[in-house]
Amino acid sequence: MFSGYLLYNDREFGKTDSYQDSTGMVSDLGLKVLFENAAISKEARNRKGAQGAEVDEDIRRAMQRVMMTPLERAEEIAYRQSVLKDFLGNTEFGTRFYEINKDLMEKWRKLGKKEREKGGNANTARTLLFEVRLMKLFLDALTDLKELCRSYSGNFHSEGLLKFCEMMVESYNDEWELQVRGIMSDIRFFCNDEDVDVKHYYNKTTQPAIVMECAPGSGLKLEQMKLEQIGSREVNIGRHTASKTMLDRVKVALSKEPMVIITDEQTLDNLEQLKIAAVGRVFEYMQGFSQNCKRFFEVLLVQSAFYMGCVNLYERCQQIGLPVCYPNVSKTEDMEFTNLVELSMALYNRRMPVGNDCEFKDKLLLVVTGANQGGKSTFLRSMGIAQVMLQSGMFVAAKRFSSGIFTHLFTHFVRREDMAMNSGRLDEELGRIHRIVEGLQPESMVLLNESFATTTEEEGSEIAYDIIKAFTEAGVKVLTVTHLLTFAKKVYAEDWEKAVFLSAQRLEDGTRTYKMVAGEPELTSFGLDLYEQVISVRE
Repeated sequence: MFSGYLLYNDREFGKTDSYQDSTGMVSDLGLKVLFENAAISKEARNRKGAQGAEVDEDIRRAMQRVMMTPLERAEEIAYRQSVLKDFLGNTEFGTRFYEINKDLMEKWRKLGKKEREKGGNANTARTLLFEVRLMKLFLDALTDLKELCRSYSGNFHSEGLLKFCEMMVESYNDEWELQVRGIMSDIRFFCNDEDVDVKHYYNKTTQPAIVMECAPGSGLKLEQMKLEQIGSREVNIGRHTASKTMLDRVKVALSKEPMVIITDEQTLDNLEQLKIAAVGRVFEYMQGFSQNCKRFFEVLLVQSAFYMGCVNLYERCQQIGLPVCYPNVSKTEDMEFTNLVELSMALYNRRMPVGNDCEFKDKLLLVVTGANQGGKSTFLRSMGIAQVMLQSGMFVAAKRFSSGIFTHLFTHFVRREDMAMNSGRLDEELGRIHRIVEGLQPESMVLLNESFATTTEEEGSEIAYDIIKAFTEAGVKVLTVTHLLTFAKKVYAEDWEKAVFLSAQRLEDGTRTYKMVAGEPELTSFGLDLYEQVISVRE
């Protein structure tokens, strides 16, 4: 059984490596805000408000897992984008699709999913009770998914959803369902749907009808026992009208008060074990299907939650008025975008931020300098977030965006001082650089934000120059925001063929426009502007 290949066209989710330092990337790029906004539906937001809406943890976890596992080829990105477009074009389907999986998982957890995953005796009554109940949940969910696919398959255009619907309708057809439900009906005596306590695992309205083949052994003990037939027969516990014949009256009496012909406790206990063994024998034949169902629905929850999160995120972008587009894949040395905004900041502030345009080809190094508080770090994060979303097969917050594929993506942002640090700030920065170097591949991207600012300007510039030069010579793409003007001016003066320079725009009166413009690195970050603002406020 496969889960439809909704995330990949040739494999299941979980068989691809994630980013090396996904935890650091989430922190540096502010992706936690994105994950949480994706995990709140429009209905929940409208009902409880932006601050009071509850985060769906299954969606939040799925968004993080999928977005931190980059796609590797342009065809994979196009494949996932087409599936996402179908979900966005059929939001009722997407909502119901996720609800079916979510409801199943919640019931599975309530039954004791974690406890059963720890293992144990597969032939105990408690384990069998869990398996019987779980199988019933699986069958109901498969039926719901099959009917949902029948209703919506005509609306889809993506290969992923069309293949999934075809699989559901053909593999779990009505004849197959009837056969499996027939087996479940035969052992329904074992499960009381109104009580999950194992002490009451027998259905109160049915009795087992088990036929065994055996041979008498020494001491008249039964040996070579084989299960011939197993079933359930209804027990009529209601009142009966007067019967006309003696046979009818006997049947009524037996159905009201079943006749106990064995009272020996040991024998009765053996009979109970016989019933458990009979049900266990049935589930031995169904174990492979049951295991496939478990894997199927675990993977399907991640897939459905991811696409539901994308739908929620798209609707949130529409509410705020953010630009949205499906990005294109280009060469790794090219990057172009129009009106790109920093999505996490926009979601957090719930308003449209300033967007930026950029176009550079055959470049491996982008150096951003300029005025303090001019939006440089925000600009860098916007590119990083868009790159992650592109490699997740998602839309991005821009009017137009294209970039290469970098399955090895690293961020190196200045971190707040940690009291637990056993070394200095510069040593900590260099330690993170060392870990990046260990994971670098020819087609990698590194985002550096104010790196090496924890030492002197001269020393920091020398370190930055040596490291970034080595990166670019190795074919690594580097996007850096820096106040190390000695470094920036040196690279500019040497006229590196693969380098491009932007500056945070500052008007004559000191106003920051938060726009990045092409130009030579300036010799100041205009820190006095901020100083004068603080002084004027205090006065």
